[in-house]
Amino acid sequence: MLRIIIGVLFIILAATFSTMNREDITLRYFLGWSAPPFPLFVLLLASLILGIALGFSVDWGERWKLRAQSRDLDRKVKVLREGLEAEAVRRKTPEPPPPSPEPSSTTPS
Repeated sequence: MLRIIIGVLFIILAATFSTMNREDITLRYFLGWSAPPFPLFVLLLASLILGIALGFSVDWGERWKLRAQSRDLDRKVKVLREGLEAEAVRRKTPEPPPPSPEPSSTTPS
């Protein structure tokens, strides 16, 4: 429900912004090239969308690296836990007593 409310508010905000910035502009570039006239809000919204897309792509790459690092660390933790459990089992089981020395049978010859 909260997402719907935020979405509706965003649409209202974008529509209001668009109607308040309808002035036509012309972009001029190097070497005399220029774009045909278009509304100012198109440039602003396109810049906003491009910035958001670039931000998400950079963030996605970082999250991917962190997830890979997390998986590696999880594997190491699992190995260490198994080693601790094996050591605990080894310490709990009593070691068999050393074999008693057998009496030497010396027969007089």
